[in-house]
Amino acid sequence: MRVEVLLFGPLADAAGRDSLSVNTDATQPTARDVLDALTQAQPAMRSMLTACRLAVNHAFADDATLIRAGDEVAVIGLVSGG
Repeated sequence: MRVEVLLFGPLADAAGRDSLSVNTDATQPTARDVLDALTQAQPAMRSMLTACRLAVNHAFADDATLIRAGDEVAVIGLVSGG
């Protein structure tokens, strides 16, 4: 399944764009499958991705969250502030 993943901040800068499409072998991929596919597709971002989480449809996802066609998937990196 092909999944469009939104990128923000340093991840978008590293990729040179604000989204990437990744392919997974799973017909019903999980958030972990998508994050693994993104890491494989963008090895230069591997160190940044280890500290990131996925959000699916505006909610943080755990590794087992299923990704369905049409879901909005975004990588959320570390943030700080007050």
